[in-house]
Amino acid sequence: MLNRVFLTALGGIAVILSTTVTVQAWTDEISPDQDVNTICKFEPGAQCTGAVRIGANMAGVDMQNASMPTMRLDQANLSRANLSGAILQLSSLEGADLTLANLERAHLHAVNLRDANLTLANLSNANLLDADLRGANLLGANLFGAILIEAKLENATWTDGRICAKGSIGECL
Repeated sequence: MLNRVFLTALGGIAVILSTTVTVQAWTDEISPDQDVNTICKFEPGAQCTGAVRIGANMAGVDMQNASMPTMRLDQANLSRANLSGAILQLSSLEGADLTLANLERAHLHAVNLRDANLTLANLSNANLLDADLRGANLLGANLFGAILIEAKLENATWTDGRICAKGSIGECL
């Protein structure tokens, strides 16, 4: 539960407006058939904030520059997807298949990519700040210019096939 408080001025009088928003990204309390955003279209520039598409088959989809923060795409098939420049911060793609996906310049800040398959994915210049990549497969992935500050890499398969050691944060040890 997230409470938001808005302050607005009306003729010199301050009015406080309060709303309560349920945040559903990163929780397992969502059933696979639940969808909090039915308007989300799989197209370039789409607006999909908070949408839930657990297990979706989106292979080859073109969603470059789409806005998809706090989206749930756990176990989704996004192989060969074009997500270049997409905003996915605070989203969950746990166990997703992103083989050969284009994530160039994608905003993946604090994204859950645990056990995701990123084999041969293009992550060049992607922002993976504080991302959870534990157990992810990055074999052959392009990480040129990627930001990996505070990224959790424990037990991930690195681009060269090494398994990242326990405590690998920001770099594969």
